[in-house]
Amino acid sequence: MKKISVIIPCYNVSQYVDRCMESLEKQTIGIDNLEIILVNDASTDATLGKLLLWEMKYPEDIMVIPLEMNVMQGAARNIARRYCSAEYIAYLDADDWVLPETFEKTYEAASSSAADIVNYLSKKTFKGPEETDSDTDSGIRDSLAVIESPKDRLALFMSPDCPLIRGCWDKLFRRSFVEEHDLLFAEGVFDEESLFTIPAYMHAERICFINRYLHRYFQNPLGSAHNYVADMKRRDDNAKTWLATYDRLLSDGSLASNHELCEWLFVINYFIRSFVYAAERHIPYDAATVNAMQTKVKELFPQYKQNKSLLTGGFYTEAMKFIEIPVTEENIDSYNATWQQIVSAFGEAL
Repeated sequence: MKKISVIIPCYNVSQYVDRCMESLEKQTIGIDNLEIILVNDASTDATLGKLLLWEMKYPEDIMVIPLEMNVMQGAARNIARRYCSAEYIAYLDADDWVLPETFEKTYEAASSSAADIVNYLSKKTFKGPEETDSDTDSGIRDSLAVIESPKDRLALFMSPDCPLIRGCWDKLFRRSFVEEHDLLFAEGVFDEESLFTIPAYMHAERICFINRYLHRYFQNPLGSAHNYVADMKRRDDNAKTWLATYDRLLSDGSLASNHELCEWLFVINYFIRSFVYAAERHIPYDAATVNAMQTKVKELFPQYKQNKSLLTGGFYTEAMKFIEIPVTEENIDSYNATWQQIVSAFGEAL
């Protein structure tokens, strides 16, 4: 059995995919211990050809799944999961990369601690590996969280040392755990990861934190993250994913057993994070959408203003006030502008 299945969705990444694959080729765990599943998501550039060359080079270790229609990252990852056979699953984007020791360290940690999830750290960069990969230290000690009660789970999320959990590319998941809880990504949207990662953290009983920067998240200045038209189209995707995440947490019992935590996560991610995303990119909301989102928060969590975890001061406490501000066509421009002001005021704290 292979040790780690590495799932990589690929769409028009011919400029970057070799760098990603070279980082896997250099893994100290040995590429023969990896099962690399490359999903070509109907690319229109030279991506598929490059993937096939890598498969020819390592036919026992690399599998290419060519899709005829573009299904976006969430569905591509869900398709790839059907082919996984290793002990653990890792997710990687084709324009990112991992340090040489990443999978050796994470696999050792997972095996020795019997962890459901191993969480490591990611560093954003505009530069290449030769300029960034020596920077790994976070100054935070590694730790193992053993969760035996809802109180333990809430304490973990509230810890100042708990890293951002929504992304999937800085984690290792035990495959049997993923399959047992049927963890799947949202499909047809960007910001698809919360539907997978949040239920994972709600069910995990042992989570290992390797507090070293073992992953590099490449920020392409020419990519869609800096494209106003693309951003406008995806403005509401995060909210859609979080409505689906709410339904999942309701159906699997997480909401009932971890109500305060689920309420905290929903208000922050469904409402506040959606507006932060828009404000950072100067994307306006319309009054009807704002009203619908305000109503949804109050409908699903009518007592949200009493949530102790939301009343700790700082940005979230201030941002939460926007749920109660009446919004009309007459004041929507002011509402959007005020979001931009508060986001600017808190800056790096976000």
